[in-house]
Amino acid sequence: MFQERAAITRTAATIAIVVVLVVGVAGAYFLSGGNSQSGSGPIDLSIVETDPVNQINSFNPMNLTVTHDTTITLAIQNGDDVPRTFVISAFNVTQTIGSGAAARITITVGQPGVFPMVLPPAPATNGFKASPVVTGYLIVT
Repeated sequence: MFQERAAITRTAATIAIVVVLVVGVAGAYFLSGGNSQSGSGPIDLSIVETDPVNQINSFNPMNLTVTHDTTITLAIQNGDDVPRTFVISAFNVTQTIGSGAAARITITVGQPGVFPMVLPPAPATNGFKASPVVTGYLIVT
């Protein structure tokens, strides 16, 4: 009976370790915003208008994780009903993207760090309210 109990305890411990590892990996994935890239192929990023009445936008995904010392291409789709300017100051990126349009931006990321990706406020025009600043992060590991 002692051997059966020890075998059950070992099995339970193994299952617990596997569960902890899976939860840890899933947590890291979701905390990174769900998109991790090592420099191969374009990274998809969307500007999404989540509240058209109040002109609230967001990035999808909010955060991008990439490897340092690589060249990346961001494929950005503007889903807003007005042109937006995409900015990553740390990499001298300022790109205006028309409403419903897409743009590709290629940059070389060097040192690890966390760098803001910003959509400055869009002014009130043609009956649209001014929109607030949108911020996401480019995380270089």
